[in-house]
Amino acid sequence: MFHPRQLLLIVTTTCLLSFSLAQANEASLVKEKCGTCHGDDGNSTHSKVPSIAGFSVDALEDTLSMYKSDDRISEKYTPDGGKETNMNEIAKNLSEADTKTIITFLASQKFKPVKQNFDAALAKQGKKIHEKKCEKCHSDNGTNSEDDAAILAGQHRSYLEMQFKLIAADKRDIPRKMKKRFKKLNDNEHKALIEFYISQQ
Repeated sequence: MFHPRQLLLIVTTTCLLSFSLAQANEASLVKEKCGTCHGDDGNSTHSKVPSIAGFSVDALEDTLSMYKSDDRISEKYTPDGGKETNMNEIAKNLSEADTKTIITFLASQKFKPVKQNFDAALAKQGKKIHEKKCEKCHSDNGTNSEDDAAILAGQHRSYLEMQFKLIAADKRDIPRKMKKRFKKLNDNEHKALIEFYISQQ
């Protein structure tokens, strides 16, 4: 017979091992399905690919759902040493169970802002524009994932520039209120906003 303390230790150890194994399985799946482009923990090292670590569960679910239904069309991308692919194809090939596992894992990771050069004066202008036009939905200077909106602060410059161009050309489906505000901004204001977001390091 085990002493109660020994039994407690065995149960606790078993639970910890099971939890660690589950985490390892989640990490392995994300590495296999997402790591080549978004990084093994969701923090991208590719300038045209967003970091998605730390996004809210709702934001990740919504994004993958839009890709699966083709409500959002992905740009084709070829990672170094890899083959051309796109998020619509990837999302459609994910099982429901894998999708849930990937979302759970990515939402639990820490978002790591990209270290990059920026124009401080232009970023200062962008901050004022953000506070007036964007802060309501992209709060805490675009860093708060709890808004269920994409984390903008700390993303790669090239990725943000590409997304701004797609939105300006009506090639990205975004909420009506965001579209209305975005259309009131000129190109210089777009550049200032991007500079502000990449300055959040």
